[in-house]
Amino acid sequence: MTVDTAWIDGQPATREDALQAAADLLGESRQPFVGGLRTDVAGLRSALSLARRIGAVVDHSGSAAIYPFIVAARESGAFLAAPAEMRRRADRVLIVGDTAAETGAAVIGMLTETAPDLGVRTRGAERLFMSLGSRNAASPGSLKTRHVDCAGGEIADVLGMVRAKLAGRRATEGALGEETITTITSFLTEAGFCCIVFSPAEFGELGTEQIFGLLAGLNETTRASALPVFSEADAMGAALQTTWTAGFPLRLSFGRSTTEHDAALNASERQLSGDGEADLAILVDAIAGASPAKSPTAIPTIMITADPASAGTARVAFLVATAGRDHDGVLYDPRFGSFVAKAAQTKSELPSVAEILDALTEQLGERARNAA
Repeated sequence: MTVDTAWIDGQPATREDALQAAADLLGESRQPFVGGLRTDVAGLRSALSLARRIGAVVDHSGSAAIYPFIVAARESGAFLAAPAEMRRRADRVLIVGDTAAETGAAVIGMLTETAPDLGVRTRGAERLFMSLGSRNAASPGSLKTRHVDCAGGEIADVLGMVRAKLAGRRATEGALGEETITTITSFLTEAGFCCIVFSPAEFGELGTEQIFGLLAGLNETTRASALPVFSEADAMGAALQTTWTAGFPLRLSFGRSTTEHDAALNASERQLSGDGEADLAILVDAIAGASPAKSPTAIPTIMITADPASAGTARVAFLVATAGRDHDGVLYDPRFGSFVAKAAQTKSELPSVAEILDALTEQLGERARNAA
């Protein structure tokens, strides 16, 4: 049985014909958009190379989940650590909010199952947990865990009161009362190395900045770092890749002589809705576990996907191998807070995202040379 691997207007086509059709669409486009970006490092690199070649706007489909972190870190700075370092050093863990337990389940599980074995102040210590939110986020029933019940809308204010307590300033009683604020403050200040786990998407830019400010205050007397967890972990990988490649963490444009960054104008949600400047989208969707990408209805799409069901409404579509499963790849892994090489689990005859994007870039180059 032959598997279709390329389509034009929903009809099976050869890869060569589909590449020519995609190049035709790009030739007619005044402002293309390159998005999705669910792929490995090689695919991201090729996507950015093509975007620079065609003057595209670039964003990841899940960047909204990481932007509170990006903005807060950029505006106020942040104390950050890799999960592996916190696994070996942190003797106190504060889990803030209600979504971190689900979003960061693998990271919290790693911390729950281990104990500190590095650091003069923390080696051999018992790791204690405190959760601050409407439900216990770590090891329910464990003697090592204390839960402080707090409505989600009150958490940022509570952390502000803890910051005031750390600085020796007076604060109003607030939602929890002075005794509870003192308990939280003592839990943090008595740590040899404290770790705060939270989901930036839950708290937004101001709440995330509040947490980073608390960490700055703690580091005046002890050591403390944040472990932000993300529902769209591969978006963080894409943000890192675009930062070291183009100087900005997503939501950028190559449309003029210099790379430009605008978090509002270049957001996927705006560009794909038809309210933005994009008149053509190239969407990349080729990692395991992600929700299938859907072609926007507002503008025509070139889809590069590992899911053939996603190709139906695209003007041009290519079926590719899944990065890190069907071919070797380097992908962002939240358990390590960095990129990890993953060997293929199966052998696939399908091309990688990088192969298709590089072939499309070459197709455009050939046309430019012929035109000259």
